[in-house]
Amino acid sequence: MMFTNTKACTIYEKTIRNRAPTYIRHVINNVYCEITHGQSQEQSGTGSNRPPQNGVFCMIPAKSISEYIPKKDDRIVCEICEEEQPPQTAFTVMQVKDFRYGSKRVQHLEVSAV
Repeated sequence: MMFTNTKACTIYEKTIRNRAPTYIRHVINNVYCEITHGQSQEQSGTGSNRPPQNGVFCMIPAKSISEYIPKKDDRIVCEICEEEQPPQTAFTVMQVKDFRYGSKRVQHLEVSAV
């Protein structure tokens, strides 16, 4: 069994309707979420002038996965949100890695967002 630290996270699936982005809300139970705070390594700033680069790392155990699989450009919040549209604090999914192979006890998805 995988370690979890959050009751649930909310992922907003990005879709396009009438050439405008719309979102479908998905609540995924029993996940591990880690919010990171740091600075960008971009060349545009030095020292204290660097822009902040905050992000989220989320592990979703295979048993928590439904028919929906997160994808790039979806939005994620590390708590249950009742709002139909993603809040301003939502992070944008940049990468999803699928580790649903091997021992069933450790099968999971890894979601990285900024």
